[in-house]
Amino acid sequence: MIGLGFLGKAANTVFLLGLIVVAAVIEPTILNERALRNILTSANPLMIVAAGQALAMLTGGIDLSVASVMSLANVIAASAMQKSPEYAALIVLGCVLAGIGVGALNGWLVSYVRLNPFIITLAIGMAVQGLTLEIMNVPSGLVTSGFRLLARTAFGPVPVATIVIGAAFVVLATLLRQTPHGVAIFAIGGNEASARMSGLPTRRLKLAVYAASGMLSACAGLFLASRVGSGDPLIGDPYSMDSITAAVLGGTSLIGGVINLAGALVASVLLALINTLLNLKGISPFFQWIVKGAILIAALSLDLLRHQRRSS
Repeated sequence: MIGLGFLGKAANTVFLLGLIVVAAVIEPTILNERALRNILTSANPLMIVAAGQALAMLTGGIDLSVASVMSLANVIAASAMQKSPEYAALIVLGCVLAGIGVGALNGWLVSYVRLNPFIITLAIGMAVQGLTLEIMNVPSGLVTSGFRLLARTAFGPVPVATIVIGAAFVVLATLLRQTPHGVAIFAIGGNEASARMSGLPTRRLKLAVYAASGMLSACAGLFLASRVGSGDPLIGDPYSMDSITAAVLGGTSLIGGVINLAGALVASVLLALINTLLNLKGISPFFQWIVKGAILIAALSLDLLRHQRRSS
């Protein structure tokens, strides 16, 4: 009998491989070079934001402002680059710093003021979305041609951005597992009170985690600007729930103390593949939301099974 330990570590990978086989049978064109490149390109921003969401979950929290930060970075980049394309590098830096700022505010309110992360990140996200719509209320703007290459350069079916993101995931996973601060973040997610009594700087570390989530959300928004070529104040909306789904389906626990970045990456590709399959088969966008909801319920159920196994 296959135990739940296997489910926790490999179910998402097995599911993805099975889905690829099913996809090849249902829609053979899904595995050609162009289709694979499009799927990975679609998955890239979700990979990035899911990593930030997984970090927040690792501490026992959640970040519901990720979608708004993505939209903010997206519209700032598109509107600013259209006006001052010669300052593209500084604009990108400014977007990243804006994401860090929003994340740090979340982290300060969660760790120092001790507000509920679900409520406060939702409230901050609403405020950021309002600011985004004030900057740009309809899709517009234009990024530079050089910046568009970020999302469009590929080696065969694999976008260069996917390779960079994969390498970044390896570095981040190593930092979490092999450095004192990374181990301390695991301790916070496992039992924050015990971690605090052990002398760990729990509040500073949680603030840093949320700042990192904001930074990654901004990077995801910048990638979307590069991919689309323009700005959209609502472009980040689907990624709030999608990032939670990818993180949990990949093996990160909503309860805290457990993270699986490789799983989040694979689950992001899985979700992009599902979207592509549904679009190719002409499935209604409204039904696609039903499918996403079912996947999220399945992911949460799997997380509960993992937690019960660890507790027993």
